[in-house]
Amino acid sequence: MKRIVTIARALKEKNRVAGRLAKARQLVNKENSKEKKVPRGVDVKAVYAEAKMLRDRLVAIKTAIAVANQPIVGRIVELAEVKSEISYLNALDVQEGVFEESSYGGKLVKEYDAVLQKSEVLAEVDELQRRADELQDALDEFNASVKVEIEVD
Repeated sequence: MKRIVTIARALKEKNRVAGRLAKARQLVNKENSKEKKVPRGVDVKAVYAEAKMLRDRLVAIKTAIAVANQPIVGRIVELAEVKSEISYLNALDVQEGVFEESSYGGKLVKEYDAVLQKSEVLAEVDELQRRADELQDALDEFNASVKVEIEVD
């Protein structure tokens, strides 16, 4: 049955339907091709038909969410990019100084220099995390207040 729900609730329903779809597809994969003498545990055609129905529901839910999110799509994209930048910076090599490293012929002494200093990178990550938190708060508020119509079990 169709119901009007908040985007937050629609996102939960989307995740639930996506999980059911994944399980149905996994079951079809497992049961579809078997040795002739081995019985199947399920009606593969019925499970595949259910998977197609779940796929259609998932498309409808994602579409409803996307349409409702139009006013804040810029914030959604920015949040994704801010999170990506945080991940990038957290993985950035900021090693500096003299290090002794093992090699085939013994040990080598290498000196490293980082253009972006560890303190700078950590400060940038802190600033980006504050921005990510602001954006997430705005999205959470939007998702809790804006309603969409979706099919719900």
